[in-house]
Amino acid sequence: MRQAYYLLIIILVLLLNGVGKVKAQPNTLYFLKGVPQTKDLNPARPGIDKGFYISLPLLSKIDISANTNNWSYNDILHRGTGAMADSMVWDFKKYLSALGKNNFLMESAALTLLEFGYKKKGNFYAFSWSERQYAEPFFAKSLAELLYYGNAQYLGSTYHSGYFGVGAAHYREFSFTYARELKKSISIGITGKLLFGMAGVKTSGLNFVGGMPGSGNQIDMGATGKAMISAPVDIQILNNPNGYQTITQNNFSTGSYFANFGNPGLAVDLGFTNKVSDQLELSVSLIDLGFISWTKDVNAFTENGHFLYSGIDLNDPANTPPTTTNVKGLFSNLYSNIQDAFSPDKSTKSFSTLLPVKLYVAGEYKVSEDVTLGALARVRMFNNMLHTSFTASANARISKNFSMSASYSVMESTFDNLGFAAAYRIGPVQIYAAADNVQSFFLPTTARNTNLRLGINLIFQDPATKKREVYMRRQPRAAPGCPF
Repeated sequence: MRQAYYLLIIILVLLLNGVGKVKAQPNTLYFLKGVPQTKDLNPARPGIDKGFYISLPLLSKIDISANTNNWSYNDILHRGTGAMADSMVWDFKKYLSALGKNNFLMESAALTLLEFGYKKKGNFYAFSWSERQYAEPFFAKSLAELLYYGNAQYLGSTYHSGYFGVGAAHYREFSFTYARELKKSISIGITGKLLFGMAGVKTSGLNFVGGMPGSGNQIDMGATGKAMISAPVDIQILNNPNGYQTITQNNFSTGSYFANFGNPGLAVDLGFTNKVSDQLELSVSLIDLGFISWTKDVNAFTENGHFLYSGIDLNDPANTPPTTTNVKGLFSNLYSNIQDAFSPDKSTKSFSTLLPVKLYVAGEYKVSEDVTLGALARVRMFNNMLHTSFTASANARISKNFSMSASYSVMESTFDNLGFAAAYRIGPVQIYAAADNVQSFFLPTTARNTNLRLGINLIFQDPATKKREVYMRRQPRAAPGCPF
């Protein structure tokens, strides 16, 4: 029981930790002024002009994000009407009507434990250590329809479930950023990332098909696909005389789990900006182009099974009336036959996963010295699916210590995303926050998209630069012999 408990804990960490991160920084953060973490969306755009910064250790920055392809919690569970007005009701028909052909739930989370950086004479350097997690279960609408309506509608045809599965991982990231102003108008940036996978799940090609003749007297079912897990558990599937038995052996230790530096990976962020005129700047970046190689504690399963179900014979001539009395035994035999047909092959072969990669393309127009307008397109690629969003924002530096951005976004075919970001500085202490869908915090049950970035920085101006500025502010001395 304890072994199953530890396995459940690992799965819950992978699937639910971030909702409670794709890593998925809000688009609204991209144009926020004076915040060093804008480098996370484009390494060529560090948010400080000069000096040194260090983020608050252990709580440097927190990211959470979750979104779907246009369905929400409220579609499946909501308050009833009429006689059920005082109760919550399950509404699977409404949920099915909200689904698309292919569906997903994407969530991600990140906690940065340490980050610092420095900029001087057009060169910017930064380092950060983060714990990151993402999960994206996906499925076809046809699978949900089969679970709700059954197979009656497919009689006389072949049913296809479509592909379903999940991609999920918890990994550690050490990143090193360098950015340089090549000219007055052009900047480039690169972030190299050293990764260590803590736990991961990957599925490939999971699906099943069913041939169902119009008579309904049999179902010809086939299933194929792969599932790969890297986690501190060992999963054994044994074919005993009494049927298949699944055994999970707990190898989990809190200390060894968080001290794990196995499962290595690499990633890179690339950024470019070009100030094409005094008013207009164009920029592009590619974020999280990389992979993790999972070699430690691997359990990999391959399924390629086939089963022909022709019903259960309830007749027994030995009885009066001639009906079997061992119904439990019949279903036990059926269950055993299904297990024999669908018995995955296990291996410990290593596997690799790609990170959810993001492409940003942006333009920013300067209205005045303190006000700009921005437009941003983001494409996220994962599990052979593209997720797009478009954001327009107005950005202002209200004072030397206060900046803010307000945005409107179209995300995954949703059009009700109003975002806001702000950064305020008191002395060296800067507090900032950004979100692309502020109303999701007040109406969480109807939200299709939500994300939030919070962070605290300590920003210190370069002492040499500060000394020069003080010198420049001094009044020039009067000329010799001048009475004034």
